[in-house]
Amino acid sequence: MTDYQSKQYKKVYDIFISKWYDIGLKIGLTPAGENILRTSVFKSLSPYIKKSDRILDLCCGTGTLTILLTRLLYKDCKIIGVDLSSGQIAKAQKKNRYPNLTFAIMDANDLKFSKDYFDHAVISAALHEMDKTQRLNVLSEIHRVIKKEGIFLIFEHHEPSKILLRILYNFYLGFIENITSHSSEMQRSILKELKKTNFRILKQTPIKNFLSFFQIILSKK
Repeated sequence: MTDYQSKQYKKVYDIFISKWYDIGLKIGLTPAGENILRTSVFKSLSPYIKKSDRILDLCCGTGTLTILLTRLLYKDCKIIGVDLSSGQIAKAQKKNRYPNLTFAIMDANDLKFSKDYFDHAVISAALHEMDKTQRLNVLSEIHRVIKKEGIFLIFEHHEPSKILLRILYNFYLGFIENITSHSSEMQRSILKELKKTNFRILKQTPIKNFLSFFQIILSKK
């Protein structure tokens, strides 16, 4: 994604998408479905979390997942959610009632944190919106800012292997995403890209109680 594209992307989120983002997810996923997906992220990450860990939620949007992690993890963990869109961050900050949670406007390609600053990192439903060059940049930045042995969790689209589920996926999600984003390319390439940026892949798991339309990938620095 070029600098011009990033600015256009930010503008669209600031002016329009941030205003409808939360309600759009509830309509598209249903409140129960959204809870299943976000809780799946927590359950996958929580076994690796220790007291006082620093956790980065990258491309955090309006902060719903960030707040869930803050609420359910240790109270002395420090959680930081970042997003390029000031509109999204403004929405997130209005929800924040936690002293150990901070939101900041920041470009995932140029994180303003020192090397090894975080113990772990999460990125949720954002990599599919990036082209290969930007994904590699972002993955490299995440690798830089988390500590050795730190866990990196990716929550993303997943096209199921079973024929009927694949048809449903492409009717519900895949068709439009393949037109408007880089979803298929991301799914084909993400494991190779993780290895290229020096992550060790631990596990790739489709979320079966949401028809395997989404997946969680766990890797380690």
